[in-house]
Amino acid sequence: MGPVGPGGPAPLAPAKNTFGLVSLIVGAVAFVGAFIPIINYVSGFAAIAGLVFGIIAVTRKGKPKGLAKGGIAASGVALLLSIVLAIVYTVGFVAAVHDAQGLKSGSSSDTSGDSLTDPTEVPSNEGDVGTRTNPAPIGTTIATTADGQPEYEITLGAPTLNADAIIAAENQFNDAAPAGMQYAMVPITVTYQGAKTGTPWMDLDVSFVSAAGTTHSENDSSVVGPAPLSDIHELYPAGTATGNVVIAIPTADAATGTWVISQSFSDEKFYSAAQ
Repeated sequence: MGPVGPGGPAPLAPAKNTFGLVSLIVGAVAFVGAFIPIINYVSGFAAIAGLVFGIIAVTRKGKPKGLAKGGIAASGVALLLSIVLAIVYTVGFVAAVHDAQGLKSGSSSDTSGDSLTDPTEVPSNEGDVGTRTNPAPIGTTIATTADGQPEYEITLGAPTLNADAIIAAENQFNDAAPAGMQYAMVPITVTYQGAKTGTPWMDLDVSFVSAAGTTHSENDSSVVGPAPLSDIHELYPAGTATGNVVIAIPTADAATGTWVISQSFSDEKFYSAAQ
């Protein structure tokens, strides 16, 4: 029994819940760390610890729950942010690395064997071969790199700029091209030159830029074409395969547009003549 004062028994000291306080502090630290690159890889583990302390705190009988509930909330939010921001930062880093790699032009498939880097092939007022103002001819081989090492050799074959009949015959459920548009199909031969494995439809993007400057891709329409590039599975070193890309392009001045090849997560582009 506590000491008795003139006015009756002295009030008991308020109960404390140390685990709840620890949970709140750890959760707050993890929340801040979630926004800091690299550190947010660790903050997720701190958030998990905060959740554990919070759960222990709310299960203790006779102890206040306020701090514990706050700690659980802070730790849960911190864990979610740590995961999401770690993914965002990682994707941003990978994109930056790919931007630094870029695309470089390789040898032409023309029987003359001349390289695109031969200055005699590039008019001084036109810039480098492979730009939109000076697109490379069909049949040019493009060499890409990843982490400074060879990754793919890519060659565009002879396109069919009006492949409407081919697409209609390929699948009865294929929709007709929208008004003012037509399906264009280009065969693409890829050779994996890396040390591990590559999946072309994931690693490469193919699009078409019209004469009017509008960009069009496979995702603009859902049609089934013959032997699509997406059917090419994982390639091992020196593995090669050919697949078709089908894109709905504007009918007007179709022959003066350009095919565009780029690596996923990269702003570097290589332009090739429409035909």
